[in-house]
Amino acid sequence: MWELTKTGWASGIRSHSIRWLLMIAVAVIFIAWLAANFSARQPATVALDVGLSGIRLVLMLMALFWVQELLGKDIERKSLYFVLAYPVSRGVYLISRFLAVAALLALGVLLLGLALGAVMAMLPVSYEQPTPIRLGGSYALVLLGIWLDLLVITAFALLLCSLSTTPFLPLILGCFFALAARSLGVSLQFLLMPGMEGSTENRYLLPVLNAAQWLLPDLSRLDWRDLSLYGLPVQWPVLGWAVLMALAYCGLLLSLATWKLKRREFL
Repeated sequence: MWELTKTGWASGIRSHSIRWLLMIAVAVIFIAWLAANFSARQPATVALDVGLSGIRLVLMLMALFWVQELLGKDIERKSLYFVLAYPVSRGVYLISRFLAVAALLALGVLLLGLALGAVMAMLPVSYEQPTPIRLGGSYALVLLGIWLDLLVITAFALLLCSLSTTPFLPLILGCFFALAARSLGVSLQFLLMPGMEGSTENRYLLPVLNAAQWLLPDLSRLDWRDLSLYGLPVQWPVLGWAVLMALAYCGLLLSLATWKLKRREFL
């Protein structure tokens, strides 16, 4: 498994993804700097918020790209046949691809997180904010939450690759899955606010979202940016349940992907 994982890692590196990550890091830094300059109040908080949103969006696309590069193209080009000719099970092959993408995403989170943190540390401050940002352990927890969020999206994309015969279907549906899972909790909180009981949105959307939460993970639970933006105290039980949810969902998706890949006939 580790040899296949290292091969997947090398394939991801050779795909010029690191060059793209460095270019994206520069873009994220520039956008965060612009956000700080256009904000009249709490510029550091606004800049960090915009930067974290950019990291989540960019690395989501990179995760889907790496899944397509490491598994989708192997199936499309039939190079998977040569791998399966060796005494390696399809489940081991799939898990090795997941671990390779997870390692690439960890590198991406580290590079972009360090770049954004360096900008925030060097950002000129014209006045002291009432709630200063935190770039220590709280910021590290925020980046960990982003990485776990991306792992769930990666596992879902691998499941789609294991059953899809259309090359770009995992990329398209992966984007919709990420959008739906990340907005599920926020949408439910909005509909359950006081005063929304008799609204049209509550009447039609709430039953749909209540059903969707049994199928989709609430990835908004992994968005811990408030710890760094506003210096809120860490609620370890809440974070622990969110991590458990992410790992359990990854395990479920990878199990389904392995089951489907084992039964798929390649022609």
